[in-house]
Amino acid sequence: MKGSLVALGALLVVGGGAALGYGVTRKATTTGGMSPAAEGAMSTAVDRLDGDVKAATASVKGRTDTLSKLLQVRAAVGTSESTAKDMLARGELDFSTQPGEVIELGQLPTPDKPVTLLIQPDGAMHAPHAGMLGSYTDLVGTKLVITEVQSVTSADPKLPSGYLSVTRPLDLAPQIKTLADAGINGSISIGDQSLSVGSPPAAGAETKAKTLPSAPTIKVSAAVPPMTTAGGMSMPAVAGGGVVAGLGLLLVVIGMMAKSRGAAQPTQQATTGLGGAATQLSSPGVAAGTPSPVDPSGSMISPTNLGAGAMVGRWEIIKRLGSGGMADVFLARARGEGGFEKTVAVKVMHPHLARNSRAVEHFLDEARLAARITHPNVVQIQDLGKIGNDFVIVMEYVEGVDLERVLSSARAAGRLVPVEVGLGILCRICDGLNAAHKALATDGTPLNIVHRDVKSANVLVSRQGGVKVVDFGIAKAAQQVHNTVAGETKGTPSMMAPEQRVGEQVDVRADVYSVAAVGFEILTGHAVNLDLAALAHLGIDNWPHLPNPTSLRPQLPPELDGLLLGAMSFQREKRPADCTVLEGALETIMKKNAMVCSDKDIARWVSSELSMLQSGPGTEATLSPSVT
Repeated sequence: MKGSLVALGALLVVGGGAALGYGVTRKATTTGGMSPAAEGAMSTAVDRLDGDVKAATASVKGRTDTLSKLLQVRAAVGTSESTAKDMLARGELDFSTQPGEVIELGQLPTPDKPVTLLIQPDGAMHAPHAGMLGSYTDLVGTKLVITEVQSVTSADPKLPSGYLSVTRPLDLAPQIKTLADAGINGSISIGDQSLSVGSPPAAGAETKAKTLPSAPTIKVSAAVPPMTTAGGMSMPAVAGGGVVAGLGLLLVVIGMMAKSRGAAQPTQQATTGLGGAATQLSSPGVAAGTPSPVDPSGSMISPTNLGAGAMVGRWEIIKRLGSGGMADVFLARARGEGGFEKTVAVKVMHPHLARNSRAVEHFLDEARLAARITHPNVVQIQDLGKIGNDFVIVMEYVEGVDLERVLSSARAAGRLVPVEVGLGILCRICDGLNAAHKALATDGTPLNIVHRDVKSANVLVSRQGGVKVVDFGIAKAAQQVHNTVAGETKGTPSMMAPEQRVGEQVDVRADVYSVAAVGFEILTGHAVNLDLAALAHLGIDNWPHLPNPTSLRPQLPPELDGLLLGAMSFQREKRPADCTVLEGALETIMKKNAMVCSDKDIARWVSSELSMLQSGPGTEATLSPSVT
């Protein structure tokens, strides 16, 4: 039987080899096709471009919508060019533009003859679609120019109305580089406007095109290179011959192994029972006992060995502050000459996540984005690096507590936050988020950062009265490397804006919504749960389905009812345009009610609440930036 297997296997090897040789020697033909790498690069570039265009378009549209409804703008549109410029010079009009942005205000005496009143910045070119109401995208060099033109109704019905346009560029260089690096040659086009990618395709080359889901007028095209494949009957012959030859080889091996076992069996010693000799295994080509080239413990930072005195790079661990799903946070210090000592919070990514490229990008994005925000109301990133196999973020240490713990403790004891302190904290949160929203890349272009997880747990209050926004772990930016998978919703559902909860594109008004939710909790002493999935049965009428703040706390200024609930409107268009507008409204309420809140006022409140926390069993009075 053993000999028969060997003989049969040999025949199959010979027959399969003949068929294989026949297939290999057949003449080849060529067919078109795109490699998986090129296809993946193209899809990635299109997805990123689509997300960038959606975010930029929403931002431009929101800004235009806000400016066009301002009373000062409505008053200016009914005047003359000289009057509008005088209003700007006197500060009655505030058109502080962002880098690359152009704002134009004009009249429309007739639909086809717009009259320009004002352009900011001074000396900028006219908007390409001035007076033509609508949304537009144009290619200019390597930039996609986004323009939104909206009507402006004059404050006096007897005076002419007009238009306001906002134009902002979106740099396409990152997407072009992604495509070119993948060897793709083609173009990005809008109508008859086209921008080349890579080298010009050969004449008559087949192309493959994809349009942006959010902007079907924008098309990305790529030339499809020829691919060589076996022609005629060669592919079936190659496949069939390979299978037959492989089967024959397998039968030969089985037959030979059977013979070998039969010959060795009389002298073989069993090793499966108790007391049997242990077998030492080694990798092929490596002598038994040779150390593995990978040391599983030499460079790995394990949470179990990071006790007091352990070193993470140049940072000496003092104690653990907390642990989350992605990282552990430790209090640490660095010492230098002359008694210098600096205390920081060190965030160490869990070792098992360091092997997940997506998790690593998520972790690094937090540091990349937060490092570009320099503001006293945002926790500062001081260092980012890889130590051994582990990723570490070094952050400013805040001696205090997160706002959620303070509010929970006060709510449980029936204590209310002083109104002026609550409003002061909200203004500082707005100030920090506004710095994030307006942060710029190294080349001066807006990053368009949206935090997307604003909640009391991500706000730190210090013993010195500082208020700091933390945890940009799921923030999104126009130039961000990490992208959320389609259909993936991240954040805290109970505090999320409805559009974010259902996975739509978000802008800064999602953060405005969450700030208002935090404000409701601070000022009323009642927790908020606005999870869209849980409240869907109530519908959007009367959203956010919360009582007026003054009905829960009559001492609150009545203006807060409309402001907070309006900032939590279901439709983002009904909310304040950004955190600057919300902060301004809060400051107006404070001035009207003669309320003042200094850092010292917040410090006294924090110290009082921390003393309550410390008196409780098993409490910790200090906390570093939050852990995700």
